Amino acid sequence: MDPNQKDQLSGSQTVESVKQEVSVLAETAKSKLGEVAEPMKEKAAEVAEKQKDAGADQIKIAAKAIHGAASQLETEMPQIAGYIHDAGQRLERAAEDLRQGNVDELMSKFGDYARNQPAMVFGGAVVAGFALTRFIKSAAHQAQSSNGQGQGQGPYSGQGGNA
Repeated sequence: MDPNQKDQLSGSQTVESVKQEVSVLAETAKSKLGEVAEPMKEKAAEVAEKQKDAGADQIKIAAKAIHGAASQLETEMPQIAGYIHDAGQRLERAAEDLRQGNVDELMSKFGDYARNQPAMVFGGAVVAGFALTRFIKSAAHQAQSSNGQGQGQGPYSGQGGNA
């Protein structure tokens, strides 16, 4: 046998042994990763569940705010107030669905709905933003009035001097 053939043969055996070692190391790493990932996955699911419940609470609060804004609009714009109340009711149902469903299921449902009804998702966001803006402005105005700073009683309202 020629020395070059011996070198090639031992080189291919070395490559094969390195491949086997890498394969064994990869399997070991994979199993270790699985052992580490499982508790992390459980913790992530626990955190997601808590966040889901907190999100449901926040949605319920937003629904109440939307209903409050709609109530203020009822005398001026009753038809729009009706739409806003509908949005508030849908948010209440969404909060209840969120509280009762699991995270994966909910994400899948919302993704499907958003793909099938993008205009509704966008429209709902616009209506909710409009209602929330009205409510926040109204709440700020009421807070100013109760602090004695509404209607010309503030620190910059005509208290002598030239402006």
